[in-house]
Amino acid sequence: MLPKISLMEELKKGGYEASLITTYNAYLPFYEEVVLRRLVNAGVRHNVLLMDANQYAASLATHPPRLAGRQYSLLPVSVPGAFHPKLVFLTGKNKAAILVGSHNMTLAGFGFNREITNLVRVQGERDGAGIGIAQALWAEIDSWLDTYTPGIPDHVRSMVRRVKEFAPWLDGQPATDASLRLLAGRPGSASLWEQFTGLLAGETARVSIGGAFFDQEFSFLQRVSRDLKPQRMTIAVEPETVQMPVNPHSLGGVSFVRADRLGCDEKAEERYLHAKFVLVEQTNGASVLVTGSANPSRPAWLADGFSGNVELMLARTGDEALLTANSLGCGDIHGLPALTPDDWHAIEINQVQEETAPTNVRTGIALVEDSRILFDSDLLDDLSGLTFTLIAGDGNSICQSNDAAVEGRLAVLNFAARDVQRAAALHASSAGEQVLNLILHHAALVEEQARSGTQRKFRDALLSLETDTPDIGLLIQCIDKIIFDEENPTSATAPLKPHSRAHPEAKAEIDSPETLAIDVNEMRKHRKRRRLDHSSDFAYLLDALIYHLRVQQDKSHEEVDRFGRSEEEQIGADDHPESEIAQLSPERQADLLRVCNAKVRTLVNRMVAQLKLYADGKQPLSKILVRLLGVLAVLRELRNCDGRVAWVEKGKTTVPKEQRLMLLEAAMFNLFERDPATQNASLLQLEPLGEDFYDSDKIARLKGLLLWLAWDCGLTMNLQKPNWETPEACEQRLKQNAMVLALAQIVGSDEMVAETARQSIGGLTTSELDWLRDIQRYADSCFNLSGNLQTLRQGEHAEPGDLAFHRTAENWIVRLVASRNGNKVALISLKKEKPRISFLAAHLAIGQLTSGGGQG
Repeated sequence: MLPKISLMEELKKGGYEASLITTYNAYLPFYEEVVLRRLVNAGVRHNVLLMDANQYAASLATHPPRLAGRQYSLLPVSVPGAFHPKLVFLTGKNKAAILVGSHNMTLAGFGFNREITNLVRVQGERDGAGIGIAQALWAEIDSWLDTYTPGIPDHVRSMVRRVKEFAPWLDGQPATDASLRLLAGRPGSASLWEQFTGLLAGETARVSIGGAFFDQEFSFLQRVSRDLKPQRMTIAVEPETVQMPVNPHSLGGVSFVRADRLGCDEKAEERYLHAKFVLVEQTNGASVLVTGSANPSRPAWLADGFSGNVELMLARTGDEALLTANSLGCGDIHGLPALTPDDWHAIEINQVQEETAPTNVRTGIALVEDSRILFDSDLLDDLSGLTFTLIAGDGNSICQSNDAAVEGRLAVLNFAARDVQRAAALHASSAGEQVLNLILHHAALVEEQARSGTQRKFRDALLSLETDTPDIGLLIQCIDKIIFDEENPTSATAPLKPHSRAHPEAKAEIDSPETLAIDVNEMRKHRKRRRLDHSSDFAYLLDALIYHLRVQQDKSHEEVDRFGRSEEEQIGADDHPESEIAQLSPERQADLLRVCNAKVRTLVNRMVAQLKLYADGKQPLSKILVRLLGVLAVLRELRNCDGRVAWVEKGKTTVPKEQRLMLLEAAMFNLFERDPATQNASLLQLEPLGEDFYDSDKIARLKGLLLWLAWDCGLTMNLQKPNWETPEACEQRLKQNAMVLALAQIVGSDEMVAETARQSIGGLTTSELDWLRDIQRYADSCFNLSGNLQTLRQGEHAEPGDLAFHRTAENWIVRLVASRNGNKVALISLKKEKPRISFLAAHLAIGQLTSGGGQG
């Protein structure tokens, strides 16, 4: 027999950050107090449980969850038949464990039943075979969410899909392992039987089948017999527990045997047989074994376009199929004792089942946003005179309301925020009878649970900037990992085949249940912006730094001051404004600032190197721009610490000016000119990258941050030529003016760019506002002059510092005149190796800026 495996033993290996578990039915106290606790203690912070919608309703009535919607996401799945897959999907950034079997999320399923569960380990992005299984599995999960979750809030579905973000290896190149296949059945797709028979070739010698539930007409067994015409067909059952008809006469030549020996130890026959398998042995020696969730019944195997179950199975072919079947004890069931008349009598008794009384209570999920509760308004159809009650995790009532507003497809209730924060469920009653039972999904809390380890480290490091012990090293390490992570070379290890074996009894460690106690205005736009897709970590960095969704505002974590004191501990404290600075010695301040400056220097040097790689045609512009966006956001955050935190002495800075100037010049002289040789695009001409990119919110934010950097570096337009200006000074002045002119053109009339710059500059004093107004005036002047070329001077009259417009070229970048030599005019180019571009004077029209930003 194969050894037992344990989910909890798998967790002890570490490296997993998210879990997705599916089940038909669940004993939710077992999941919350045993399984979830072990998951969280092992570092798996984002957890999702999907279950059949009817079983979900029964669980809410008998054993309601206490932690759903707070510490994990619980989602009912409504299928025409039954939502029946048994899956555990554990994932981290470099590996995964996939368990597909027959076990439900119950104490019996994880500890006492005779179950068969398959374990597939995925060994990172080079494991093509494992990735193939995982990608096929995730395609099914996506289909379930799209098709079978009506009325579920979008945020809940998004939290299920968030699991995928913890598995970057899922985007790797899949490979087909001919010996291992995922079979997934659902209404509207190819049936499990069609998928299974597609693996067969040739005549069938023997068929072995085992399961706990059969359809009442033996439809599936008849289909097997008719399609395969096996020489021998044997069905193994446990008479005391199996659900099947007692009249098998329509199945000629089929033998029914006792499954006494199926199991993994000498006491297996004392446990409920819940395992499901089908083994086909062919006359040519080939075999196919399939195990998983599907019982030998019509709804499981023969689903059509309108009805049937959702099921998951793993199929093995070749030598591994028969070896695995023999190890499980189901490889040769044909010699097991045949069912006796007493066995058939026991089976007949099993058919008498208690009918479950129908309930009129509607169930589902409601979304919590601050003090509001929102749910699908269809749940209120034909209901009136409702009283809504908030229910705490212990089942006690908190408060009531009779006022539900309907806003389109949503019903909305408002309660006091403190009451909503305590609530686990929302009940509604009419005439004293309960008619509605909704689990509350606290979006902010679940969102925080879905943070990756890197995101949590980044959050902690960012928060530390406000204290007198900033973790600069961790912050820059996280930034480096998030922004430049895709550059890291992949490990050179050989690709590994997924370690996959079928094991009886995927058994969890079962301890006595214990109480589970684990703590757990976007800017105005003129037009709708596209959002670029990024990794979850990068998106979180941008959310925290660009969109001002600051982690300091996260109410799921206790707020502390820079001394690490909670709000309660701060009461009565008499802190002088300068007293915090006095807590740090000058030596300690100097050490912290020195570390910060060194880390910033490394970060800037790395970004400058990236910009040069782009100029050499070795990096795509799209990748460079989003990396630059992240780096600029970090530098702005550090600069905001200057003069505000205890560890930055007055007159000192977290980001030395020479580093800011280096980054500004690298951006200006590598991103603003197209290069025909490398076919590089320009930040002023992004159309070749496609509308989704150049019109995205990220590019607008990047442009705004480049304006902030230019302002922070003191870059200004100087149109006044001194009387005794040297050639070198003139060259430097014109170069700076050309940079300002280029920046003005990336602003154009884009309000998001200007607003990002305004918010980044922050103080908005008169001088700061004047600087931005001048930039906008330069942009307006370029636009106005380009539309009135007939009023401009001829190119033969060009002077250094004038604006040059081409009379016929499309998408012209407005440039500054550097010099004129006869009938040729030299224009300034923002490219160090080619600082001038020459044009015939006859092709140019010449305008002029005034010191006030207007035109002359």
